[in-house]
Amino acid sequence: MMQTDNSRRTFIRAALAAGATTAAVGFARAAQAQETQSMTKLLDGKAVLVTGAARGIGRAMAEAFADAGANVALLDIADPSAYRTARGYRVANMSEFDAAVASVGRRGGRTLKLVADVRDHAQMERATARAAEAFGGLDVVLANAGFVAWHPFEDGTPAQWQEVFDTNVHGVWNTMHTAIPHLRRRGGGRIIATSSIGGRFGVAGNGAYTASKWAVIGMVKQAAAELGKHNIAVNAVAPGPVDTPMYRSEGQRRSMGAASAADQDRMLAPMLPYGGRAVQDPREIADAAVFLASDAARGISGVSLDVALGFNASYTA
Repeated sequence: MMQTDNSRRTFIRAALAAGATTAAVGFARAAQAQETQSMTKLLDGKAVLVTGAARGIGRAMAEAFADAGANVALLDIADPSAYRTARGYRVANMSEFDAAVASVGRRGGRTLKLVADVRDHAQMERATARAAEAFGGLDVVLANAGFVAWHPFEDGTPAQWQEVFDTNVHGVWNTMHTAIPHLRRRGGGRIIATSSIGGRFGVAGNGAYTASKWAVIGMVKQAAAELGKHNIAVNAVAPGPVDTPMYRSEGQRRSMGAASAADQDRMLAPMLPYGGRAVQDPREIADAAVFLASDAARGISGVSLDVALGFNASYTA
């Protein structure tokens, strides 16, 4: 099969490059289009749940999975008033959530909008059940929802630590835990959690966020060790600096000592050796998640995949 695919690709390239007959070129172009389409439908018909889907990485994930042919349930709290300790950063609102749902809906496949708080286990039980009922099961779960309250370690308050951990740790556990029965009924599946390079090395000024993202990786390791027998792979993605409302927020800039987005980029660029950029597009993280959910990653479980323009070359954890 591999030899046949390689021969087909060789023919396509040769026909297009050599200016073959009109009929041959037409066939080659049709074959090339078919191959491209098949590559973009890696997850055709799969049922996917994405938390924190209103904007940023979560929205990009929902869009990428829809582009790959999946049916996507988007979940978000979409209520800035639900977080009391937010300073210099606003949680997504309902207008942003509706825009994300509409964008995913335009990409084909079926969509489902779920308003829920990942911090509440009962709400997540209802949400995962609704997604499974709507799509006939669940194949992939992306535990992406996150929150940050920037502060020096010594100046942190119990309320800040509670809200960050309730979302980034308990929320990830709630999402994974309530999804497991639905994945098992499907015969297996994939769980992908969003960690951070801040979960791979110490970051000053990020308060509970850094600790929470380390906890996500530990959770992924344990879950991968235990759920493999049910044919469930569990992995994490660990983004570097990403062009999202969270990273570009006043709170993030203040924690870095940066006055502007340009300052952020100047500060980070020397630490990112790959690609000549200082910030990533959310779609890069989303595409990595699509890979982990695809058959191409069928042998991968228990990893934290750094998607950080080579930032991870500077640490070993």
